[in-house]
Amino acid sequence: MRVFHIISGFENGGVEALLYALISHMPRDIEFHIVAHEVRVPECAARFEGLGVTVHIVPRRKKIIKHIRALRELFCRYRPDAVHVHTTEWGAIALAAAKKCGVSCRIQHTHAARREKNPLRRLWHQYLFWRARRIATDLFACGEAAAKLSFGTAALKEGRVTILKNGIDLAAFAFRGELRRTTRAALGVDEKTTLIGMVARFSPQKNHMAALSIFEAYRRVDPTAVLLLIGDGHLRPSIETLVRLMFPSGAVRFLGVRGDLPALYAAMDRFILPSRFEGLPLTLIEAQTAGLVCVVSDTITREVDFSGLVTFADNHDVAAWVAALRAADQGPRQSREAEAAACGYRLRDAAAALHSFYGSLK
Repeated sequence: MRVFHIISGFENGGVEALLYALISHMPRDIEFHIVAHEVRVPECAARFEGLGVTVHIVPRRKKIIKHIRALRELFCRYRPDAVHVHTTEWGAIALAAAKKCGVSCRIQHTHAARREKNPLRRLWHQYLFWRARRIATDLFACGEAAAKLSFGTAALKEGRVTILKNGIDLAAFAFRGELRRTTRAALGVDEKTTLIGMVARFSPQKNHMAALSIFEAYRRVDPTAVLLLIGDGHLRPSIETLVRLMFPSGAVRFLGVRGDLPALYAAMDRFILPSRFEGLPLTLIEAQTAGLVCVVSDTITREVDFSGLVTFADNHDVAAWVAALRAADQGPRQSREAEAAACGYRLRDAAAALHSFYGSLK
């Protein structure tokens, strides 16, 4: 059994994190390949290779002829049993190349619930997803909101979309008081300091500019608060420049890509995510499992809130964000593993479901 996954790039984003977790929890009876057009974070690609995954880099979609030719060469050479596409609007390109090479299982998997404001761009995206639906043999989505926006309400109601939840290792993210104390000590933060965190790659989608505006307003009522920005990406240098202009030294800390997220969630007091659009964010599943209060953009689907710890706010209403952050006092911190498991966010269950699907193709 050979499966090809198609992603945009290796940059430690949510799709890469989910894929890595799923593959690492599957039996080694499937030969996995991942195709991308760039490696922004070499360590990210190396982690997959450490699992025995073969990595392929093809020309970017801007060089469309070379891009298509490279995909066809790969598919015709390796003859995969399935091509699993995780790119969004442009998934039809890889799906068409797979169909041309006789790949019988072609999966379009949507991870984002994105609604374009510009009418022309919205029509263009709807057309691209329409093409993907026509070429794909199977449709996957991270949640119902993403399924409806990408494939239509009818497709979801008729059972033509498989919902594969963004599973995580629930036990790893469970809150532990001792872990909170040691992590805050390592960060040099005392218990009286409000620690706000955001885990996201530095891209336009994640909207770090809004995070800075929100935090700037929040510090007017809590002057010693600290913001942790965890992740990396091409916009990080420009955000670092803004931070130097807007805040005193140490108020905002850039921690880069980290392998100790459970410890960092435990150390935080609040979690924010002012994304312009999302599907069903893996980070919000992690943060809630850790019992962390979350304030997030109202563009994010309500189905993500399985714990009652999530407050939704308008990105244009900074005062509403500040009010939500100030009001977010849940009392004694408790893990929400049971709630997460009941809603289908256990990693081993998601991995087993996907492995079973692949196995049915034999």
